[in-house]
Amino acid sequence: MKSQLITWTVSTLLVCCLLQKTEANNNYFLPGDAFFHCIITENVLQKLDKDPERVLYYRFVCEPAFCGYAGYSKISLKSENQKLADNIQKAYYQIRKSVPLELRVDEISPNSALKKTKEKLTKFEEINGLSLFLYNEDYEWQKRKIAIKYNEDWIKDLQKFGFKGGRYCEFVKTSDAIVRSWALGNYIKPLAVQLPEVAIEKYKTVNVPMTPKGPLKALILFDRDYKQYFNMKRGMQLLEVSNKEIKHYYVDKREWKLDEEE
Repeated sequence: MKSQLITWTVSTLLVCCLLQKTEANNNYFLPGDAFFHCIITENVLQKLDKDPERVLYYRFVCEPAFCGYAGYSKISLKSENQKLADNIQKAYYQIRKSVPLELRVDEISPNSALKKTKEKLTKFEEINGLSLFLYNEDYEWQKRKIAIKYNEDWIKDLQKFGFKGGRYCEFVKTSDAIVRSWALGNYIKPLAVQLPEVAIEKYKTVNVPMTPKGPLKALILFDRDYKQYFNMKRGMQLLEVSNKEIKHYYVDKREWKLDEEE
């Protein structure tokens, strides 16, 4: 029975790849994207603090597919964005004052076993990591919205990774957001990064870090409901983090307003 299930699963995945080739890719950062997205947790920040390259890892939001990957998975915040990396850590704990950390047991707790041992400790996983978007320092997010890629060349980018077509893997799937991305794609500058000089393999992510060409800024959201940020729902909040400072913004009457008290 188990072998039949495995055979059926493999067959299903092969059919998926053959029949849905144009919508089966998993997109990481593509060179025309306006931002680099990641999820930050305490564990991520601990590794960032110890890493001399100050590397962050991309997180895509589309449903995982089984027919390959495209894009670049890492970005380095060393050199002129070193202070940004430091401020991201400060901003994370600032948000945690109002958005408490949520944990779940990562695996079966040894404390629940009949024979308990002092050597084994229960492992926990952070389940409400914060969504972070890296943008060019001059990106006007109050006007241009958040979580819109504005990438008009995404199909050409996918072709470099062996795909004839594929999914856009948008963060906001409403018609308004898609039209905005299409209409302004030629006018919004992509994230300015130096791509690593490595060969691209078909259907595989490039795991060598990209390097920013200039100072960046980060937008760290209090919530992962990207649609509500796009719609500017009242009460949505974020921190704008630069190499110099951290600013708190919130939505009121469909406008982003700076919290002057912080």
